[in-house]
Amino acid sequence: MDRIAEARALPGSFEPPADLDPAQRVISGLAQAPYRHQVTLRVQGTLEQIRRRLPASVATVTELPAAGEAGPEVGRWLSVELRAERLDWLPPLLASLDLPFLIERPDELRDLVSVLAARLAASARATE
Repeated sequence: MDRIAEARALPGSFEPPADLDPAQRVISGLAQAPYRHQVTLRVQGTLEQIRRRLPASVATVTELPAAGEAGPEVGRWLSVELRAERLDWLPPLLASLDLPFLIERPDELRDLVSVLAARLAASARATE
């Protein structure tokens, strides 16, 4: 016969860590959940610009060491990591960032972005 564990309160208390932010921990956990694809990008912009399209529940954004001269209006290169079950939604989203970006992985995403870019260029040239 299986035994079912019983939850019960124990005497005593503890002080939670001062830097604990439960909501932020849940949100960042969503961005790090295991999915089929691990996507790593570099995006030149500000955190605010990136967060407009990639909230903390979707992507982890970290600063990269400064390299070159980027003014505050242009922004620095930031590392963006996210996980996705499918990649087809990412090319339009990356285009909507309207910021320079570099795809580090996966290579399949590069191909999808190239296909979208070709479709957009063809549509821009079409007159009928």
